[in-house]
Amino acid sequence: MPNGTADGEVAIRNFGQKVDLCARLREVLRAYPEAALLREMVQNADDAGASEFKVILDLRTHSASSLCLPATAPFQGPALLTYNDAVFTDTDLESIQQIGGSKKAGEAGRTKTGRFGVGFCSCYHATDLPSFLSRDFIAVLDPHCEFLPNASHAEPGKLLSFMENSMVKRFADQFEPYRVFGCDLRSEFNGTATHQESSR
Repeated sequence: MPNGTADGEVAIRNFGQKVDLCARLREVLRAYPEAALLREMVQNADDAGASEFKVILDLRTHSASSLCLPATAPFQGPALLTYNDAVFTDTDLESIQQIGGSKKAGEAGRTKTGRFGVGFCSCYHATDLPSFLSRDFIAVLDPHCEFLPNASHAEPGKLLSFMENSMVKRFADQFEPYRVFGCDLRSEFNGTATHQESSR
């Protein structure tokens, strides 16, 4: 097998085993029927040590004139929202990026049997573009790589730091759906809220 080019440079190409994220999510959804969606959200809250859990069916429709993620315009309508009063940790951020490879095991102080592991993926029954708000960020997940700029199968999501660079002022419509559960988008949000918006 050739290992170099004619001019002596080593010919190296990217290569490796890959996981079809959408195919993996379809497998997960078969294991988690639609009726399990809210149960999984409650489980996530319980595992996080939350003392409060809320659900809202938000029927509002928001403008899409000022979006930092323009292709998300179809998701500015009605949504299923959940809230718990536990913040999303750095470990949770790692776990949610690893379907079936959760960081829950071995954490001191809480069992975390479902905290944003595979069960969280039941939200894909309701939306193709789930998002969640906690602390000073909003995370948006786009497994189809259709709605977020420069989304790829290696990085199919975005983290929006809403307290930086006048983000909320510049892109008011993008953030308006998250003004709920007492979130003012001016200070850190002391809890976790999930947004499962259906496209229009």
